[in-house]
Amino acid sequence: MNNEQCTIFAQTERSSQIHLDDAEVQPKITQKRSGCVMNDEQWRKVKLEEVGEINPSNKEPIHSQFVYIDLESVVAGKLLVENHILRENAPSRAQRLVYYNDVLYQTVRPYQRNNYIHKKQGNYVASTGYALIRCYDDYEPDFVYYLLHTHNFESIVLGLCTGTSYPAIAPNNLKRIKISIPFKNDKPDFPAQRRIAAILTSADKVIAATQKTIAKYKQIKQGMMEDLLKPKEGWKMVKLGEGIVKSICTGKLDANAMVEGGAYRFYTCAKDYTFIDNYAFDDEALLISGNGEYVGYVHYYKGKFNAYQRTYVLRGFSIDVNYLQCYLNMYLRDRIKKEMNAGSIPFIKMGTLTEMIICYPASLQEQKRMASILNGIDSKIEVEQRVLNKYIQVKKGLMEKLLNE
Repeated sequence: MNNEQCTIFAQTERSSQIHLDDAEVQPKITQKRSGCVMNDEQWRKVKLEEVGEINPSNKEPIHSQFVYIDLESVVAGKLLVENHILRENAPSRAQRLVYYNDVLYQTVRPYQRNNYIHKKQGNYVASTGYALIRCYDDYEPDFVYYLLHTHNFESIVLGLCTGTSYPAIAPNNLKRIKISIPFKNDKPDFPAQRRIAAILTSADKVIAATQKTIAKYKQIKQGMMEDLLKPKEGWKMVKLGEGIVKSICTGKLDANAMVEGGAYRFYTCAKDYTFIDNYAFDDEALLISGNGEYVGYVHYYKGKFNAYQRTYVLRGFSIDVNYLQCYLNMYLRDRIKKEMNAGSIPFIKMGTLTEMIICYPASLQEQKRMASILNGIDSKIEVEQRVLNKYIQVKKGLMEKLLNE
């Protein structure tokens, strides 16, 4: 954080928790952190219904045409889908008129966190699957929105949910939950709320910008893969199991064979490898997830490792291994989908790999050139992903400190 943020951070850090029934005032402890002196402040626990009106009655009729916000329209706080519908065709759940700065809290399956603070003008109507919170003048909507995402608040909500397939919290229970609000001179400290919200909003903007950069690089890579790896005149076409690789086998171990702090990499069907105390392979290899969420995901490794019994291990390459990895990343998942029966769980059979046609330029130098271009983009994506992960952790830390998570 810069000096200004550090000062704001010091002024807004506190010690408090969210409860249903406890309403005492909790003074903040004076201490030093990162060179910033934190002043004494008071935070009070206030029922959500005291912060804003919950599911207020519509002040005007629903317009003849509007954008309908349902639980599938919002992802990670962003309104990604705007469906314009006619009132006569609207589902029965389309009942809540939404205005600027209204907060929508997902009451059905709240663990999905498809919550949203509205920052648009126009005719919008929300599903009754949301509780609509319209903050009173003394409360900053953005600040309240962030409070609703703390671990403490979410834990209380989940504890009050009823139902199994579609757990939901009743509005009467939601409005009774207490959240801690900064007070000054016996009144809600609106400027303090705004300062905290500004810091967290800035963090969200940096995260969103980094996600946009990653998406841009992925789009560029996809276009280049389609251009570079599309078969061209003079290319060879050979089955993977008939000369491209000398050996295709699977590992022998169960997925739970991993050992924390083990000396060797252990590849399962997950996206990330774990560790183990013994190795079965000592070679340059491509490792392919044979089932599960990341079926078809291709790892590259050279050295000593072990593998799960549904992880395919490819060794002994007659073409550039990095080119082959790029080619498999481009075409293998489509091949898996074509072989999959409707409704079945996707998985790889040995023939899925051995019978797959690999197209490649005869020149090894050209294979390396293509792989180098694509791997260069991958490197940029990996760098941005590490930056993104760091930003996410920074925001998590800010949430914990500024909102006493």
